[in-house]
Amino acid sequence: MSDSQLPSGEATPYAPPGTVDVQPQATTVDYNNPVYHQNQYLIRRKFFKIFGASFHIYDMHGNLAFFSKQKALKLREDIRVFGDQAMTSELLCIKARGVIDLGMTYDVIDSTTQQVIGSLRRKGWKSFFFRDSWVINDVNDQELGTIQEESGALGILRRVIRGPLIQLLAPQKYNGYIGDVPVLEFTQNRNPFIQKIQLDYGPDVNGLLDRRLGIAAAALLCAVEGRQR
Repeated sequence: MSDSQLPSGEATPYAPPGTVDVQPQATTVDYNNPVYHQNQYLIRRKFFKIFGASFHIYDMHGNLAFFSKQKALKLREDIRVFGDQAMTSELLCIKARGVIDLGMTYDVIDSTTQQVIGSLRRKGWKSFFFRDSWVINDVNDQELGTIQEESGALGILRRVIRGPLIQLLAPQKYNGYIGDVPVLEFTQNRNPFIQKIQLDYGPDVNGLLDRRLGIAAAALLCAVEGRQR
């Protein structure tokens, strides 16, 4: 996808689920920002954090591209993605639709326009017992693709053996697809104490994935899956 092209599909003004049935409408989205269009990112979770969580997302040149912060003590998960660590430029908002649900759906909103750009839904029981799996939905909650842990066997092993050792021996790797076409890879590092994830858009040669959804997925994987380590 070139920087001059917008992702396929239309955006929807955000309203909390169950309140207003808003029909999709076209909008002008500031999606040409080159910060979204790097081929690789490194996500690093801040280690010493008592309440909530925060993540630094660096581009392939080592520059800070995004800063993500999870709001602490919220009944509904609320994660924000900013363009700077001072949090003066909010770019994305990731909001859970409910409270404490294994199969939670998270709306992804472009904060610059307040438009829903899609959602990410965790496959609850499959993720709990087998391997971590997510569904990528469009603005109408129609399934576009999936993100899932590469190895089912290692996924089961990680649920039996918890702690730093399994992270050192078998770090997680996720593959993302639009339909059956690969679009991204998440690869965790082997450091059991500092969580780092490499996001690689290399497989997405046809620009099928809205990169904002990829960044939102990275923040969610760090926040949600990171709590289970």
